[in-house]
Amino acid sequence: MSNKQRIAFLCHPYHRGGVTRWMADAAIAFAKSGFEVYFITVEPTKEFYSAKGRETLLQLLAKESSTINILKANAGSEFEFGTNEYRAYVYSKQLSQLPVGTPVVLSDDSAVWEAAVSLYRSYPIIGVLHADEEQYYLLAEKYCRQVAALVCVSYRVNKNTQKRVPEFDKAHLATIPCGINLPDVTNGVSGNSVLQLVYVGRVSDYQKRTGDLVHICRLLTSKNVSYHLTVIGDGEARPSLESSFKENGLTRNVTFSGWLSQQEVSACLSRSDILLLTSDFEGMPIAMMEALAAGCAVVGTRVSGIEDYEYHPLAADCLSAFTVGDIEDAVSKINELANRPSGIRQQTARKLAEAEFSIQVCLEKYQKVMAAIKTTSEAATVDNLPLHKRLYSNLLSIARNIKVSLSKQA
Repeated sequence: MSNKQRIAFLCHPYHRGGVTRWMADAAIAFAKSGFEVYFITVEPTKEFYSAKGRETLLQLLAKESSTINILKANAGSEFEFGTNEYRAYVYSKQLSQLPVGTPVVLSDDSAVWEAAVSLYRSYPIIGVLHADEEQYYLLAEKYCRQVAALVCVSYRVNKNTQKRVPEFDKAHLATIPCGINLPDVTNGVSGNSVLQLVYVGRVSDYQKRTGDLVHICRLLTSKNVSYHLTVIGDGEARPSLESSFKENGLTRNVTFSGWLSQQEVSACLSRSDILLLTSDFEGMPIAMMEALAAGCAVVGTRVSGIEDYEYHPLAADCLSAFTVGDIEDAVSKINELANRPSGIRQQTARKLAEAEFSIQVCLEKYQKVMAAIKTTSEAATVDNLPLHKRLYSNLLSIARNIKVSLSKQA
């Protein structure tokens, strides 16, 4: 029997952004620090319809040479298009193979939460609330009696969670931003007269408000600010956003790069002066962390996560916040940071990232959470999903699969 400390991560199969990137990074970092690490997921037998070309978590983990114990089940359309209850059953079967008492960190998926809490007497469950969004508070309300700890990625999420589940023991409610691997320091900003702006994330009006980028750029142009904006990412609003830039005569001022690799994003951030974040709401933006780590300043909306660091001792030279939709204030904050010497912006941004967002700092805080929770010892058993529920899930998956196939042909 191993004397190592253990931790497990239970996650849906595909990389869907900052949450899943952190799940992989944290698992690898814990393994490298000497923990006995387990990663539980499913492996698609063929690419899921919802994958849209994204990597799986298993592919992300395979890129690093670390010792992680993988617990997986093969999954096809019956999993992707079946019921949430069926997916939870598949996850719980894999989870039950863990050594009893291993703390389990959950991804942002309702089937993952349902699976984990069904075995809470065997494994201490750590639920992570990744955004100031209703879906997370509903999970906290539904499962607050089964989870051993709740981790909030920002102070606003923590405060709102306390309001929504006042009965939850505050001793097991923590605020921990998802950490990142800090890239090597580079001196990418040239200090030339053209202000290099960048946006990283989904191109979407919902949550991200990317339409505000046009308004910001139009106002910068009217103020005779020489700038260029690089938009990294893609989404349903990209065609309309490109059209809007064209209609406003701003095509020369913007480049749409689409999704880039993590290394390419980091390189672009290191060459940029300021990251723009226009969101209606967030949890703790990974793009903000990555920008600061690359020496790139941040101007973002005063929402969950960003607001936590507006008055940080290092923020004056590298981070400013504005009210959602306030374009005048956004441009004012951009100009203020643009007038800071580029070298000072870079240095303070990196220092802020090192102090608050490194994966090592994140791991240390999670270890404190795990040290405070109660151990469990009950053997893990999973009851078979009743036949009628399996048949219903299977029939539903067939119907959904046919619908998707017909839509592709249309």
